[in-house]
Amino acid sequence: MIDFIPVSEYAHYFDVTVLCMVLTAVWQCHTGSVLKKETVSLNAMWGVLFTLILILYMGLRPVSVYFGDTVNYAKGFYTAANSRDPFSWQWEGEWLFYNLMQWFARYSDIHTFFLLCATVYIGSLWLAMQRIFKGYYYIPFLVILSMFTFWSYGVNGIRNGMGASLFILAMTYVNRPPVMIGLCVLAAGIHKSIYLMVGAGTLTWFIKNSYWYLAGWMACVGVSYAIGGRIQAYLAATNLMGGDDRFSGYLTGDNMVGEIVQMSMTFRWDFLLYSAMGVAVGYYFIFRRNFKDEYYHWIYNTFLVTNAFWVLVIRAAYSNRFAQISWFIMPVVLIYPFMKERFWVNHEKMLGYALLTFYAFTFYFNI
Repeated sequence: MIDFIPVSEYAHYFDVTVLCMVLTAVWQCHTGSVLKKETVSLNAMWGVLFTLILILYMGLRPVSVYFGDTVNYAKGFYTAANSRDPFSWQWEGEWLFYNLMQWFARYSDIHTFFLLCATVYIGSLWLAMQRIFKGYYYIPFLVILSMFTFWSYGVNGIRNGMGASLFILAMTYVNRPPVMIGLCVLAAGIHKSIYLMVGAGTLTWFIKNSYWYLAGWMACVGVSYAIGGRIQAYLAATNLMGGDDRFSGYLTGDNMVGEIVQMSMTFRWDFLLYSAMGVAVGYYFIFRRNFKDEYYHWIYNTFLVTNAFWVLVIRAAYSNRFAQISWFIMPVVLIYPFMKERFWVNHEKMLGYALLTFYAFTFYFNI
């Protein structure tokens, strides 16, 4: 356990480090070196080293209320550790996460368990970016690290973060369906929200017209603004998650503790603007710059579907829990075209401006 860093400053040190990394990348962009072979190689090596350091830093954190639901996971862990019942594999609910927790509670310790969680969360995202962008993965990975919710979903919404990361990794195995399906099964075994991501990914794989999804997203904004409260109340009253009352709890705020960013049950224009950044970037490259990349279209459409669901429940007390389902996909939507094709004579400088714009929300919320 890392106990020599004040827990009150733990997340701040991460935020400042990422800020320095973003500013360094922007400087590389403005000197025109960011996509040159030497810089790419150095960034790739630093990316590996930083990933390992971050896994240790996040995974070996103390158990503290400063890390949100970490304390609640720890309570469940210690309850299992003190149980006299023998370990037995269960297939109900979020079976993979809780079986892992039960096993580590009996045969290991809480910090090793959290280290595993951090490895899955961060390692899956690193591997996904490496698979998509090869040696140029560092800038896309940095965009992920600079999401304003990245730290929170490594220490607070742990299951959500792990599951979504595995799903992002699964999307990189689109040409190897058995591996992709297997990773989706594992992801859903960690958090049920992955069913929405899998459903959206399946829908958009077979129905590819981005116009429809963009129009649908815009329609959801209007509908949510007009009658979103009624839709939210209806969904909270349904058994949509098969007997799991956390779904209605997220919508209403009942029985929820440890959330870092608690919602105020109002129409979240700030978060809608954040999501609109991904919508606008995808629109610009697909419809204005005629960027024809089937994989990117699939990712963009999946983002639109998952984000549209969140828009419908935007007033939820814990709206960010639903928004995060799509926000995990958004960094790829934002950075993918920049790394796959040159659109401007001063492409590197435009990439630098984009990185600053993408990071602006994180700076506003976290720094």
